[in-house]
Amino acid sequence: MKKKTSDFIYLSYGLAIGGVIAAFIASAIFFVSNDTAALRLIPPPTETPAPPTSTPETVLSPLPEPQFTMTPTPTFTPTPTFVFLVSPTVTDTPSPIATLNAGEQKALTGELYFVGPLSQEEQLNLYNTSINFIAPTTKESIRIGEQVASNGFGSPTLICGPLSVGILKSSGLLPSEIVPIDFWLLNPYVKKDRALLDRTFPEGQYEHHDTSISINRFDFSAFPLLPGDFLYLKHGSGGNFDHMLVINRVDVQGRAYSVTNYNNGKEFIINEVMLYDLNDPNAGMFKTWMKKRNAIEGSTGFGGFELWRRINP
Repeated sequence: MKKKTSDFIYLSYGLAIGGVIAAFIASAIFFVSNDTAALRLIPPPTETPAPPTSTPETVLSPLPEPQFTMTPTPTFTPTPTFVFLVSPTVTDTPSPIATLNAGEQKALTGELYFVGPLSQEEQLNLYNTSINFIAPTTKESIRIGEQVASNGFGSPTLICGPLSVGILKSSGLLPSEIVPIDFWLLNPYVKKDRALLDRTFPEGQYEHHDTSISINRFDFSAFPLLPGDFLYLKHGSGGNFDHMLVINRVDVQGRAYSVTNYNNGKEFIINEVMLYDLNDPNAGMFKTWMKKRNAIEGSTGFGGFELWRRINP
């Protein structure tokens, strides 16, 4: 009897515990169901929530708009300041014209042609020296004339002898002991003046040619004038003055030039003139001096000329 009572008590306890568990489970189911329903009733958010800050690497941000175009607009670039780490090597060659003297520039263009007994260096020096005597006005010509001769002896109407000898001496083609003023109004038919010419242009060092053919009839194509030639023009029957000059250059076409004194139609000056043109018999100062007999502006060469030319050593 005691055993049955004990079983009944344990059974009662079991039913009671089972009822409590069942009630707990039912309550749990009820609350879960209510939470789920409540979640269904909460509307979805209308704004995009901010990405979590704890894991930024997992958030995909939109690509930024490009800040440049594929073809950039040209902009001014300031001139850079160069700093040479080593000494730079100069590769540009300066323009030859900028470094050439007057004679070399003439030679480059054919206006000075190397011909005759003088060396190239002598011909260049002769031309470069001669142009230093150019004086385009009477006043300047007097100044140059007095430098060549002496005070009171600078008149451009009479300076031809000292001027020509002064050019030759200054260019190194005559000895230093030669005195230009000694050739003032030189007359080769006067004994002392002939002796001066013989000393200045000694035989064996110079050729001497004398012709009575007027300068407008002389064939300069057969016997051209050459750089360094010293000439004495004879006035002859149609001229009114004798004249001395030196050939300072010849060009590639055979035209001869001289820095000499002459009347330009307005005044006497010292300048470079072309004496003749082998291709044009009407061009040149020789033609001008023989255009009219006893011309007011001067005429000479009707009686021919004498010439002294250095012999090629």
